[in-house]
Amino acid sequence: MLILLSALACYQENIPEVDFTGTVVLPRAAATRLLPTFDADGNVNGSQEVTDTRLIGPIFLGAYAGIDNASFAYPHPSMGPIVDVSVPGNAFPYGGTSVGRYDFACYDVLGCKVVTGRFTDYDDVLEYFRLIGRPVTDFDGTEIENGSTYQQQCYYYYYATSDEEMSFIGAEDFTENSAGDFEATFHMPHTTFTPGMVMWGFMDAPMMSALTTDNNGTFTTCSTADDNYKDDYNNTYSEGEQVPDALNYPSLSITTGDWVGDGNTVVESADDAPVVNLSFQYTGE
Repeated sequence: MLILLSALACYQENIPEVDFTGTVVLPRAAATRLLPTFDADGNVNGSQEVTDTRLIGPIFLGAYAGIDNASFAYPHPSMGPIVDVSVPGNAFPYGGTSVGRYDFACYDVLGCKVVTGRFTDYDDVLEYFRLIGRPVTDFDGTEIENGSTYQQQCYYYYYATSDEEMSFIGAEDFTENSAGDFEATFHMPHTTFTPGMVMWGFMDAPMMSALTTDNNGTFTTCSTADDNYKDDYNNTYSEGEQVPDALNYPSLSITTGDWVGDGNTVVESADDAPVVNLSFQYTGE
């Protein structure tokens, strides 16, 4: 029995999985947008250029066999066979992660609009949505004007007793570096390591217009149709749901204005600390 236990303790599966820690870098332009300005009645009367890390959308990162620079108007992971001509080939990531994820921020109007790691507190959320012309309102259409009202709604919705239970507020992911760009640490666990593989990703930029505010703050990688719903007496909350396979079929999620990896982050060692630069903006051409 002792011999058997000793043999089991020494068994190695030899699965080449690695937990990578790296840095994702976004150019300053990725956090800079032209936003509307408003008159005393709340009507759009002009525009202003704003640089704000709250304008950084969710970032999807994956490890891939290589980069295809020919099939799309931006660097794209190498793909497997195209089985259906209407769907691109599967990119088969070795592993993946994100910097920020969608989280339901307690009010129905915020479904699919709030990303973790972008807001420090409730007032920060309220101020941002006023800035982009989409003030946070309750079911009656009344604007939420202070953080304490917001906090109480969240405690009610989540049956919570502390702000630590709200994952959409807290420490920010991104900091400004010496070049004026923005960077954040990412963790990509349980990644199948192959020497020469490439780390690549993209940022889903929030829709933003300085002319009309109807769609400001929305994302293409999240949907409130056919998603998670929660009934509360006569109110129904639509929490939103991220689209599946964002790393397997990234071209189905990348739209005009999104920022894409340059494809130059080659990983040669399991000890590497990769730096992924999302320096390519897709213009739709």
